Amino acid sequence: MANHEATKQKIIDALFELLKDNDLASISVSNICQTASVSRMSYYRSFKTKDQIIDYKIDQIFTDFFNYLMVRPNHDIGTFLEAFFSICRRNASYIEALIHADLNDRLYDKLNFYLTDLIEQGIFKLRTDIPVMWVNFVAGGLNQMVVQWIKDGLVQTNQEMVMVAHRFLR
Repeated sequence: MANHEATKQKIIDALFELLKDNDLASISVSNICQTASVSRMSYYRSFKTKDQIIDYKIDQIFTDFFNYLMVRPNHDIGTFLEAFFSICRRNASYIEALIHADLNDRLYDKLNFYLTDLIEQGIFKLRTDIPVMWVNFVAGGLNQMVVQWIKDGLVQTNQEMVMVAHRFLR
């Protein structure tokens, strides 16, 4: 089982490495397999499509985010933002590849989905009776902040990013 997970990770890393210089449509399964040093059979045992690889990695990032958030004693907006920017910094190379391939809308879609999930699970409490609009606003804003932050080379600290975002979300 550990070997299968290692193979999956090699495939993920290969695709994201290729995305830094290529658009998704121009990357073939053969390119991914060659870069990952895995067989096509291993590829298809792990993933069916390139989109599935991208979704899987973004889900990994947000699972990491949830786990990071859940060990915190409270779940206020500051804690949420700290967890978000910490996880984005930790996964900056993957997010940067999405940006280069013009796929950061995938990040937005997943952020929107996971924010909604946090609210529905009661982990994150809102002071609004229009949660859909709030989620769209926050997901869009955070997505664009992360895109710019990564394009700028992560110059600001996580805490600086938290402070900027927190000003907009009071």
